[in-house]
Amino acid sequence: MARALLAPPTTVRLAIEDDLPAIVEIYNQGVEDGVASCDLSGTDAEGKREWFAAHDDPYAIWVAEHEGLVVGWIALSPYDTKPCFAKTGTLSTYVRRGRRRLGAATALREHLIAEARRRGFHTLISRIWSTNEASIALSRKFGWRQVGHMKEIVCKDGEFVDCVFFQLEL
Repeated sequence: MARALLAPPTTVRLAIEDDLPAIVEIYNQGVEDGVASCDLSGTDAEGKREWFAAHDDPYAIWVAEHEGLVVGWIALSPYDTKPCFAKTGTLSTYVRRGRRRLGAATALREHLIAEARRRGFHTLISRIWSTNEASIALSRKFGWRQVGHMKEIVCKDGEFVDCVFFQLEL
């Protein structure tokens, strides 16, 4: 019996500055799709350069690659700049259109959780629009606990959206 060929796995690696155009392209798709970002318009690589540089240790940005194409990215960022929150991080996850629900977000989330533990974080916080069912399901898949629900705090295109907050204690 012949076995079906498996697609090459998605690999996750630390992002480099040369990845900025792909990161920005994927981010802008998220902005256009209107389900994840509170930005009202897209950006360009120059507009993200300072953000990229701010993700030095213990923070970082990783990309998921599939057959040489950057298909997604995830950022481990400060939850708050006050010193008492130094062991608490937050994250952003974006996956390229046409590559969603194919495992890239799972690979990125697995990698980020392992890296956050290795880097000494105690807890991770995620703020998700209540309409973003895929991100909510991904959080629950990894054992994140919903710890809050804020009503109508996002206003985009004249519509109000709730946000839910998830926490993962590492």
